[in-house]
Amino acid sequence: MTVELDTVVIGAGISGLAYAHARGPRAELVVLEAGTRAGGLVQTVRGGAEDEFRYEVGPESLRFEVRGGLTDMLGELALAAHKPPGEAARRFLVCRGKLVDAPLSPPKFIASPLLSVKGKLRMLAEPLRDPKRCNDGSVADFVRHRIGQEALDAMLDPLVSGIHAGDPAQLSMRACFPRLVELVEKHGGLFRALLKTRGEPAPSVMKPEGGCQAITDALAARLGDKLRLRSPVTALSRENDRWRVLSGSGEFRARSVVLAVAAPTAARLLAAPLPDLARIVGSIQSENVVSFVHVHRRESVEHSLAGFGYLVASRERMHHLGTLFSSSIAPDACPRTHVVLRTLLGGARQSELIDASDEQLAHIVRTEVGSLLGLRAEPEFTAIQRWRATLPRFDLQHPARVDAIERATPPSLGLCGNWLRGIGVNHLAASARALASAHSM
Repeated sequence: MTVELDTVVIGAGISGLAYAHARGPRAELVVLEAGTRAGGLVQTVRGGAEDEFRYEVGPESLRFEVRGGLTDMLGELALAAHKPPGEAARRFLVCRGKLVDAPLSPPKFIASPLLSVKGKLRMLAEPLRDPKRCNDGSVADFVRHRIGQEALDAMLDPLVSGIHAGDPAQLSMRACFPRLVELVEKHGGLFRALLKTRGEPAPSVMKPEGGCQAITDALAARLGDKLRLRSPVTALSRENDRWRVLSGSGEFRARSVVLAVAAPTAARLLAAPLPDLARIVGSIQSENVVSFVHVHRRESVEHSLAGFGYLVASRERMHHLGTLFSSSIAPDACPRTHVVLRTLLGGARQSELIDASDEQLAHIVRTEVGSLLGLRAEPEFTAIQRWRATLPRFDLQHPARVDAIERATPPSLGLCGNWLRGIGVNHLAASARALASAHSM
């Protein structure tokens, strides 16, 4: 029997769940998820002999704006979120094989060993740079033009790896950091923009009680039987003004369809009804990322772990991208006798590590992370998550690609996902809610 609905949402990651929630309890819709759980990349797991350790395998924490997106959604879900302890505001970068503070304030910048005197003077000359140059080039071009090669190598290269797991020379500045480009174009430079926007409320890092999955669990619970797990979509077609969806939960006909799935899945489903759009979406490449969680006794780690974590620049010639101090970000993630660390590997630098054995990954952590943090004993617990082709590569063609996708998308089709305009959970939630608002009109 065919079920007639207003909307079919395909995919129950944060985008699909946020969209369905924003449509409200009276919306005639169903959310179809191929997997056995909702939430997609947002996942909080417990481990240990008595489940005494908690860790994330997706986003470690969430970036909250003052209003909108996640902030509003948490209020609707009656969920609490807290800033990490004050010490977790501290960030580190690796410099010549040692951890140094990221220069997040003028005094730290002046004292930082990351840049030479020449490099610091070059960075301070940023207001003199042409505000119209390099805005549509790569991240590397933009940063090199505005603050110099040294700053790119020492500070922006690891930051880009930490956020996008990508190569600054391959990524589009306007696609990855549109806000920075906007500020330069509006105010004439980064330093000028900093002065002009001083005093404005800034986004903050927050963590929901119980971990990031608390959000997607709450969204799934609100949907009730509108959420269908183990329901892969096998075919998607258009018949006159209706969409026909074949899935593990049966056949549906709907006025609109929302695709909230990864780009390869979206391209596959669109191949029959919209081949030109499928070709464009299918051209998006993504990076592999490996998450290696390792839990140690507190006494066996020399470093204080007073911080959020550290990132590694390409010039350090290491195999891992950085390590998050998970139990410093969320002290309730483990007993006080232990610490939870999470090392990230892969990305554009070491894509092949997605196929490395557990033993090879453990060796990298033991040698590289061990030397940086002073790990004096083997971990008491480990967990490895391989995310294959997960983080989309916003390459130099991406802005034009997004424009082409939007032109080729009919009004009855909604597209949500980290492969369009942003990868952050806050951005995904806000975009999904905006789409739901448009569909409700």
